[in-house]
Amino acid sequence: MLAGMLNVLRSFLDRSSPRRVFLVVMAPLFILYLATASRALPYHVDALTNALTAWELGSQGTVYVDESPELTAPGSFGDVAWFVRTPAGHVVSQYPPGAALIAAPLYRLYPSSHVARIAGNNNPDIPGVTVQLPSLVPAAVAAALATAVAIALIALTLLEFVPSRSAVAGAYIAGLGTGAWAVASNALWQHGPAMLWIAFALYLTARRHLLGAGSAFGMAILTRPPLALVAAAVGLTVGLSRRSMKPVLTIGVGSSIGLGALVAYNWVVFGTPSISGGYGGGFTSNALHSSLGWYLQNILGSLVDPARGLLVWAPFLIILIPGLRKGRRAAPAWAKGAAVGGLLYLLLQLKANRFSGGGGFFAYRYPLEALTAAAPLLAYTWRDWVSKTPLRRRLFWGSVVLSIVGQALGAVLY
Repeated sequence: MLAGMLNVLRSFLDRSSPRRVFLVVMAPLFILYLATASRALPYHVDALTNALTAWELGSQGTVYVDESPELTAPGSFGDVAWFVRTPAGHVVSQYPPGAALIAAPLYRLYPSSHVARIAGNNNPDIPGVTVQLPSLVPAAVAAALATAVAIALIALTLLEFVPSRSAVAGAYIAGLGTGAWAVASNALWQHGPAMLWIAFALYLTARRHLLGAGSAFGMAILTRPPLALVAAAVGLTVGLSRRSMKPVLTIGVGSSIGLGALVAYNWVVFGTPSISGGYGGGFTSNALHSSLGWYLQNILGSLVDPARGLLVWAPFLIILIPGLRKGRRAAPAWAKGAAVGGLLYLLLQLKANRFSGGGGFFAYRYPLEALTAAAPLLAYTWRDWVSKTPLRRRLFWGSVVLSIVGQALGAVLY
């Protein structure tokens, strides 16, 4: 009976149009993500910062949260939310506006709020602050939808070189077996929106729509500025493969729109045309001055730490790693460039920040954008190496089950 059901499913998927593949992936994941997303306090300090900004942007048309100056107080900064004072005295998120832009339209439709007292997220012993708090349901919908669409776009990209059933399976591995479920879709982090724009950019690149791909990369930069490395790597590798500067310039022009918007935003809000904005020079200082020993330990921890290690909580990657050379030979330039760009992005992130990414969430979060960028190369590795022997297939699917079980526990418990 089970075999018959599987055959029916395979037949259904093999006859599916790209639109159907998109919906088969996006709709169930969105429902699942929304069911497990955080919609009430306590809400993670990072995501709460984006949600408050999105509410102000959607309901008032401003990024300033001036009615809650307590958010910048020493006891609140970093424990309740990440808001800073601008030179003009406004209260504003230290983050770029990309994640808030995703949820702002929903807050336009549902702008209601209430007075609430928020305790410290990182330090529950602080007194907390009383603020005007919007409903967190629009933020949950935005996070779940952005992440679900990102995974569905990965499916469409994989559809360019594998059958429908494999594209859907690969997308569900990405959607259920990684932190896309337990972290990105759980709250209005920057990760879900950033994954969305990376996935969209790679889909457009695979379809040879390079200006559109560059524009999508620009939105990724407006969400997480170091993702400019992914855009640059894709543009350069495609340009080299075609022995032409046109792809480099085309992707560069599109990306520069987002980069220019970020610089202009920081100029207007913080008074200085910069990329770092509310972070000040801290990110750059850490990246330049952290010691080599600390950096190597940070990289190692990001891979094998029991609580935060990528290979611990996504063990299917262990099975794919030995076949990356084979996958790289088969993959087109854009897929290789995206994977390299994602790796460079992650290495920069780990040079400037501790690998743990703080607390209050399940497993890892910094590798999420890199995993999205590497998804096509990993799919080529599955196709041309893992799938070739029964032993590799069994090991791979066993590790996928472990990954999904772990993420399911994280999505329910956090």
